[in-house]
Amino acid sequence: MAVALSSLPLLAQTQAVVQPADSARQEVRDAYNTARHLNTIDAWDIFINNYPESLYIEQARKMRDAAIVNAYCNRDITLARLTSYIDDNTAHEPRIKTFYANLVNNPTHSYRYEHMDIGFNGCTGRVDEHIEWADTRKHARDNYFVFDDKGLLVTSAVMGSKGKVVHTTYAYTYDNLHGFGLKSSLSHRKETTYAAAYDASDKLASIKGENATWVYTYNDMGALSKLVSTSGTTTRTLVYRDGYIIREETAGKVLRYLYDYDTATFKKYLIGINEMADGQAVHERKVEYDIDSKGRITRAVITQDGKPEMTITRRYSD
Repeated sequence: MAVALSSLPLLAQTQAVVQPADSARQEVRDAYNTARHLNTIDAWDIFINNYPESLYIEQARKMRDAAIVNAYCNRDITLARLTSYIDDNTAHEPRIKTFYANLVNNPTHSYRYEHMDIGFNGCTGRVDEHIEWADTRKHARDNYFVFDDKGLLVTSAVMGSKGKVVHTTYAYTYDNLHGFGLKSSLSHRKETTYAAAYDASDKLASIKGENATWVYTYNDMGALSKLVSTSGTTTRTLVYRDGYIIREETAGKVLRYLYDYDTATFKKYLIGINEMADGQAVHERKVEYDIDSKGRITRAVITQDGKPEMTITRRYSD
């Protein structure tokens, strides 16, 4: 009996030590289960910040990363929110980078006129465009384009040189692995369907239609480096650097693209396209812009070999 009594203080001391430890572990478990129940980026961030030494930390980080992917790789994501994530995070989730690349590399994410990329990339809503030619023998043209909140072109009305307007609507597919892809276009009651193929990294590798194909090549960093498009018998090869076209080869012509960086909008704008021969510019097209507060081009004045060629003005709905 004396031995048992003498053991009580030790037992009480052991219980006093173990009980707080058990309570702390329970607190961590409860916090983890709460984060798992909410399964949001904020909930996982709170757990990771509050319990960085817990046994659950690696699993919590994996769950946080999965929550980030689920938040940005889905059908309802807008281009503005997706672009904000890409711009603001230096260590991008690879899945989100692929989802974003497949979206912005879609051929209808930007519309090009006269082989000039003059700022449709990233537009949403309706854009009305008026074109005046310096050569008064050419008809002025009025076009409009409607982009969805992903930046994908859904409707276009483009006026030809003889005043005829071609209306086209576009439809898109979606899956959780690859994101959005061009499905079909409808113009003058003629529907064209497209089929996309993806590489081993789930990046867009090609799109094929009835009379058009787009084939994509990426560099070691996973960024688009070349795009070869074929329409009918015409093949156009675009070489990219840091997301901008720097060289074009079309119908035997080699064109060099020149840009200027705008410190107010943090964007590059195309200021010239030079037709090259034997390393020298034989023709020079230059572009001057007016830009709104969102960095969108509202007016572009284009000259060819020093002579006025055309003026493009645009109005934006948003």
